[in-house]
Amino acid sequence: MQDGKEIFKGFVKTIKKKVRDWESRHLWAARWLKRIFVYGFLLLLFSLAFYLNFSHLNLFHTDVDSARYMLSALVQSQAAIVAIVISLTLIAVQLTASAYSPRVIDIFKKNLDMWILLACYGISIFYGLLVLKLVEGAEGELVSQSAIWSVGRVSISFESYVSIAYWLGAFTFVVLIPYMRNIMDLLKPESIINRLTIEITKDNLLNSKEDSIQPVMDIVHGSIMKYDIETTRVGLKAVTDRIIKVIDSDGEVKISDRFCDHLHRVSRFAASRADDESTSEVIENLEKFGRSTAEKGFEYATALTAEFLEAVGNAAAEKGLVVATLRALESLEAVGVTATEKGLEKTARHAALYLGQFGKSTAEKGLGGITKQIARSLGDVGKAVAEKRLGDATVQAAESLGDVGRTATEKGLEAATKQAAESLAELTILSGAIVKTAIQDYESNLEEQYRDSFLKFMEIYRQELEKL
Repeated sequence: MQDGKEIFKGFVKTIKKKVRDWESRHLWAARWLKRIFVYGFLLLLFSLAFYLNFSHLNLFHTDVDSARYMLSALVQSQAAIVAIVISLTLIAVQLTASAYSPRVIDIFKKNLDMWILLACYGISIFYGLLVLKLVEGAEGELVSQSAIWSVGRVSISFESYVSIAYWLGAFTFVVLIPYMRNIMDLLKPESIINRLTIEITKDNLLNSKEDSIQPVMDIVHGSIMKYDIETTRVGLKAVTDRIIKVIDSDGEVKISDRFCDHLHRVSRFAASRADDESTSEVIENLEKFGRSTAEKGFEYATALTAEFLEAVGNAAAEKGLVVATLRALESLEAVGVTATEKGLEKTARHAALYLGQFGKSTAEKGLGGITKQIARSLGDVGKAVAEKRLGDATVQAAESLGDVGRTATEKGLEAATKQAAESLAELTILSGAIVKTAIQDYESNLEEQYRDSFLKFMEIYRQELEKL
């Protein structure tokens, strides 16, 4: 019995997986089928309910004059309702497009509910007009209540036509409920963004002339202008998740270039408005992308992410956005460590390089606390690459620590200088020969104007090394 249950559960899971796979490959077809099933089920359900009630209450018999007036009133009311609904829908489209992006109009053009609603009302109205025409003969004489259409033993009376017209009319009023609900859901920023991200596919990113990421970025830019953090967060997350899903080794370069460029532009705009939280959201999604590409072994994409994280961090530091600056530092370290764990030496070296540039920049701005954090992060990355025996990355970590320590010494940032010296000393213990050679090469290539500050830093470094 237990084995039978397990087999059945496995069968159900397999069917669900196949359905989800089919939906992902045929998204629009799946939506059409769902909508047709929902509205078709409602039509069948209400037709059955009305038929049973009409039979039970003996409502099939109708006076011809009453039928004429009722059909005329029904058709007119349906025409008025559909006109009002479509007008309000178009107003909603206009307001949504002006609030977010003109590209939102395409979403409503592809909205299945609107076209199905129009089809339901169109069929019902024209059917009602046809039945209304049957009420009178060619010379205005009343049509008999007897069967007006027969095939063999099957006959359909005029009363059946009138009843079906009533049922269709009632059905068109009922379908307004799911239509209005779906339209209100569609007006939500999250729904609009999700619809737009469907167009972000590998084929569109690589071959299409239109940028499929841009519509979502337009919404993100608009939300930043209005300080709408939630919409900004949803937009950035949706695009990042979609890019992570579609990127592969074939499209790594072009897709990562386009994605990182978009996020960099958003970060610059957010930083220019001193929006610490939005800038932090950009950094968080860059980190998510960088760690994902590192897990997949995409060196170019991960190295590019590290470069843009350093750029965003510098932009945040220039605007005094402390939270975003520290977030960029943490993200850059996380990407570097993930790349190291996956043995991506080139990417790990880039992470160490950009951390060094970041620390040098913050030291020049006199940001001692952040520079100290960068020196600590550089030490963590350096230890990770040293333990993995990634020689080039270890050399880069040592040189970056030398850059940060020398600049911090020059600017009189004592805590940052001490931290850089301590991190370099710890790295020396792990990879003595490599680090000492890197320090010698760094000193030999150093310009004369920086030599004094470097020697002072080396003195502090030796003291820390002796302590260890």
